[in-house]
Amino acid sequence: MRKIRLLILTLLLLAFAGCSSGVTRPDDKSTAMPEIRALQGFTVELSTEAEVQLADNVKFDIDALRATLARTLESRNLVAPDGSYRLGVVVNDIRVRSTFNAVMWGFMAGNDHLRGNATVRNLADEPVYQFGASASYALGGFGGGQDSSRINWLYEKFSEMIADELQGKRDE
Repeated sequence: MRKIRLLILTLLLLAFAGCSSGVTRPDDKSTAMPEIRALQGFTVELSTEAEVQLADNVKFDIDALRATLARTLESRNLVAPDGSYRLGVVVNDIRVRSTFNAVMWGFMAGNDHLRGNATVRNLADEPVYQFGASASYALGGFGGGQDSSRINWLYEKFSEMIADELQGKRDE
């Protein structure tokens, strides 16, 4: 009975450790992000490295990421025609496991991840703040086997990280 409890506890801990996300801020504390009331617009692009990775990650869809980011920013009132800034997001690193690897090997097959950098620019196109955002998903079994769930979670979490960073500065 004790071994079963230990096994269940271990599995629960692994399940909670399967997903993560975060924002990386610049080390230079003098680079303060300006107060952002609203963005005039945003772009989402792939870096050269990410374009190369697309051949191995055919399930990744830049347009779906762009639509998710648009929905997230609009739901938080971070986009307006009279905004004072523009946002540029560059996806640097993508990985989407095959369904087989996600189901059979779970976290042992690595994780699905999406990493990128965001640059806030003023209307004169000068960068005023930069930060990184990342999201990863490493669950396996049934939870890891649903491609659309894994990929949509990455899009949602990545977009949330960007919106949280922008909104946090606005609401301080």
